[in-house]
Amino acid sequence: MTIETSINLIPEQPNEATWVALRHRADEWNRSHRHHLAEISGIMMQFRISDSSAADYAEIRDFVEDVESALGLKAYSASRRIYNEQDYWDAAFVEIGGACLDRPGRPVVLNAAEALERPVPCSKCGWQDALNALQTAPFLIDESILDDANPEGESASGGWDCVALPGGRLLVSKRLLSELRSADVRGLDVLPVLAAETGKESARAFQLGASKAVLVPGIRHASDETFCSSCGAVLDSAGLDERGDSLFGPQAEFRVSHEQVGEQELVSRHPSRAAMLYFAQRAYRIVYGRQFNGVRRGEIIQF
Repeated sequence: MTIETSINLIPEQPNEATWVALRHRADEWNRSHRHHLAEISGIMMQFRISDSSAADYAEIRDFVEDVESALGLKAYSASRRIYNEQDYWDAAFVEIGGACLDRPGRPVVLNAAEALERPVPCSKCGWQDALNALQTAPFLIDESILDDANPEGESASGGWDCVALPGGRLLVSKRLLSELRSADVRGLDVLPVLAAETGKESARAFQLGASKAVLVPGIRHASDETFCSSCGAVLDSAGLDERGDSLFGPQAEFRVSHEQVGEQELVSRHPSRAAMLYFAQRAYRIVYGRQFNGVRRGEIIQF
């Protein structure tokens, strides 16, 4: 396991004009710097830095401060663990996301603006991000994209099985869902999506969520961080130090009690139960071990 630091740039008032300006600034920066600013699932722009003493770290800091003030963004710094194979096999739960298939002018979801409301701050702590957008209608998807190569040129024989959707949601194929159901994986919450070609419920893809959310650790967090009991946000993240010269250390592993999760094999760390999906080890071995197309691993949860 190694440690990677990220700086996330999140629009405080997300709109198309802000995203166009931010993408333009990112393109300019990326042409001349080795630490690139990458878009993450239409939610944020992110720097990833393996060593905070990198030669251009000071320049990154100046760039972040500039776009914060110019574009109305908020920067959040965090460190995360880069897990190896054994870390994942030893985990109690593994976060699973999907491949990003969106491309300019051709998104997977055609009605995101209508299906998702504007994100609203948590009523208890005030935290707000793109995951906080309430979904009020089924997603209308372009199924043809599920058979195409992704924007990086990677192809998927038989189509993509796991695809990132707006607002941190997750699309899964019929064959992946069938495997989970055949194994009686507990805790699945399955929603229909609509096929754009017919306007009817898709027979090949489904939106996956969890029937249970786990927002706070089950025991005192080893880092002494505190969490919002309403949305799960970390309340005392230190961010940049007083001089802005270094980033805070990695958060302690998120640990839950057996009582919290019960018999569930799919849980969410988000109050919507539709984002930040974590699969228990048995379910993880089905989703990842059987090599479905597009499965992306993230953080882990331990007991």
